[in-house]
Order: sequence, then C-alpha cells, then structure tokens
Amino acid sequence: MECEIAREALSARMDGEHEPVPARRVDEHLTSCPECRQWQDEMNSQMQLLRGLIASDRTRITAVADTVSQPALPDSPAGIDWLRISLATVGSIQIVLAVLQAAGVSIGVHVGHAMGGHVVNESTAWSVALGVAMLVAAARPAAALGLAVVGGVFTLVLTGYVVVDGLTGAVGAVRMLSHLPALAGVVLTVLVWRRHTLEPPRPDRDAAPTLEDITLPGNASRGRRRGHLWPTDGNAA
Repeated sequence: MECEIAREALSARMDGEHEPVPARRVDEHLTSCPECRQWQDEMNSQMQLLRGLIASDRTRITAVADTVSQPALPDSPAGIDWLRISLATVGSIQIVLAVLQAAGVSIGVHVGHAMGGHVVNESTAWSVALGVAMLVAAARPAAALGLAVVGGVFTLVLTGYVVVDGLTGAVGAVRMLSHLPALAGVVLTVLVWRRHTLEPPRPDRDAAPTLEDITLPGNASRGRRRGHLWPTDGNAA
C-alpha cells in the first residue's frame, strides 16, 4: 500500500469518516512503515491540541456570557404605562362630566343661553361616547387610531364653537374648561397610538428559542444530515 493512500485513510479515520481502504490493510501498513507511524503520531498530537483550544474557547465564552448581566424584563408588558393611565383618567373625567350634565347640573352655561333638552342629550351622549372610547383605547392601544381621528375632528369643530360662544358671552370660563378633558384625551390617544405602532414587540421570557433564533455559519444548513456518515469498522471493499 502506498503511504499516500494509507495517510488518507488514517485522516478519514480520525475525522470519523469512511476509509477508502479496509482498516486491516491500513494497520498492516502502519506496522511496516515508521514514517506513516510518525505521521499518525503528529496528526494525533495536532488533533489533541486543536480539541484543547476549542474546549478552552468554549470555556472562555461561557465565562464571559455568565458575567454579562442580562436586562431583567419587567413583570408587566411595559411597566407603569403613564400614557395609558392618563388616558383612562381623562376618559373617566369625561364620563363624570357627562353624568353631571345628564343630571341637570349647569356647567358654565349662562341662564340666558341655556341649551334645549335635546341638545343637552346629544352633548351628553357625545361625552359618554368619548369617555368610553378613551377607556377602550387605554386598555387596547391598537384601537386608539379610530378615536384619534374622530376625537380630533370633534375637538377641532368644538374649539371653533367655544371661541365664538366665549366672545359672545354664551358660555363662561367654567364651561370652556370643561372641554379640556376632551382635548387632553385626543392628545393622549395620539401619543398612545403612535408609541404602540413604533415600539417593537417584546420577547417572551419563557419562550423557547426556535430555529429562526439560531444563527448558523455560512456553510451550514438546518436539520440533521445522516447521508455523509459511514461505518469505520474497515468493511469497505
């Protein structure tokens, strides 16, 4: 047997691959060839050195990973969400104002310019609708866009009426201030919706990593390959 063929077979044996010639013939060649025995010893030494370096690198990587502090995820999805809490508070205030108006409490409307019963009912219905919509948007930020559009148009038109009525003396300062919750609610709704659309999804701390979470080398493929494995008992033809 030529030394080149024997060394190729020995290299395949060390790599756990299929030997091109029977193992018995390779062992017979080693017995009679001191150069191939020396070559095998050198290859075994290099293999042991390489394995030691790999094990050392893994140990250092593990040690570094253990020393890096992982950011603790809060128990709640986003901690204390002041925007949503503020929006829920404003929505509650809006509902309270609507209830007071429905109960007949005059909120800043001068006696000479009192509104008719039907107009009061419409205003009360709008106030209740805005308040409930704010509570829904605070609980589910994905629904904030619809309220932002409707509430924005409502407050824009309402501002024009308030300015005109204030200049003509139809309403007082208290009535004007009673519309501030609606304006604040619209602003908070826009902020809640904008943050909801911009923030990335938060990872689940209990979720197991998937195949997509694992980064493979450029020449690797997902899954297990078995077709390249061959027995090393020397039963090749």
